[in-house]
Amino acid sequence: MEKLFEIQQMNHTLDDISFTWSDTGGYYRVYKNDRQVYEGTAPKFTDGELDRSYPLQYTVERVEEGQVRDVIVIQTSPLTEVQEDEHPLQRLVITTIAAPSQIALSWEWIKDVEKFDVYRNGQYIETISDNRFIDRETSSSEAVVYSIVATRPLIDSNQKMNVSKSIASKVFEVIMPTDPTNKPTEEVYTFSVRVKQRDRLLIPVADRKKFNEVKQWKFRYTTFLKEDIIKNPNLFSPIPYFTGDDRDFNPEGKSFRTRVDIEGEFIGEDSHLRFTKATGPSIGLNTMKRYKRHAHASVEGIEIDRLEGKPKEVHFTITHDVGNPLTASPSIHYEVKAHLDQQGNLDLVGYHNDAPHHEIYLALDGENWRTVHRTESEGLAYLTGVLGDNYWRYVTCN
Repeated sequence: MEKLFEIQQMNHTLDDISFTWSDTGGYYRVYKNDRQVYEGTAPKFTDGELDRSYPLQYTVERVEEGQVRDVIVIQTSPLTEVQEDEHPLQRLVITTIAAPSQIALSWEWIKDVEKFDVYRNGQYIETISDNRFIDRETSSSEAVVYSIVATRPLIDSNQKMNVSKSIASKVFEVIMPTDPTNKPTEEVYTFSVRVKQRDRLLIPVADRKKFNEVKQWKFRYTTFLKEDIIKNPNLFSPIPYFTGDDRDFNPEGKSFRTRVDIEGEFIGEDSHLRFTKATGPSIGLNTMKRYKRHAHASVEGIEIDRLEGKPKEVHFTITHDVGNPLTASPSIHYEVKAHLDQQGNLDLVGYHNDAPHHEIYLALDGENWRTVHRTESEGLAYLTGVLGDNYWRYVTCN
């Protein structure tokens, strides 16, 4: 049986990253972010010069008779010490290994998580109790998105992107009583990895062309209510019902509670960013479910900031706190941190309350919208956040 060219072992410490691969003949070259760092016949490499600011991509080439015969690409990041008030997925080490025969994923353990649900292109695959998954069934001509979903009991934690939850949520827990039969109090974790088509990814470094560089991109984050009419959980409000947005997930959905659109482009050695913020009308109904009054929430609760970075990279953050202008209620709260570069590498991370529906999309160079993250509402009482938050992250292996 022919020996497969695959990564055999990979180790992360605070000081270095090391890995070995199957010795299938010839000699080997290792590149770190397209810069050659090793050449030799030993099937192993250790990197002790780690930059914790950015993800790392290693390319291992097997060479025979002067020709590159096989390629492996590894996307990972250095191991770091997580800060107490930090998003729990923000520095989680997620390793993706793309080889001719397989795609392998591994990740750091998340404290108190016992199992993980694995999805491929939105379809459930299996539930596992290990922190690794290997796929040998995906075609090399297909781009694939893997999503790993886990839950853990709600803990008294400050693990947010910043500690901005309002103390008022404790008050709203009283005036907006929750139904304990809905689901247990828990935090939800979802991280997704999009792996480029391997017949385009696993090519020699010398053959990689700049024509794959991204010129334009756009990002959309929308919150909406799926129902056509929804009961107000605030029992003391004079408005017992509201109209919803009466739709399901759709990047082009016309009705919404809030929407953030960010567009950017790379021009030469520079990059530009522009954004729009919008809120949909809040329409209150009386006890007969007939129109009573309406108003628009202010967009001042949506803050978008561009952070400093390299010329061919974009870093931005969104902090979103928008309430219902017609009644006392907690705000729709979410936060996002985003990094993308001209090569199409993405690292998006965020969290939100479990209400209402949230949908996030991205498109590069005029392509159709990619789904980054979508989650259904657990009910408006979950706006308080006291029943647990939803943490997510989306990265690419290009």
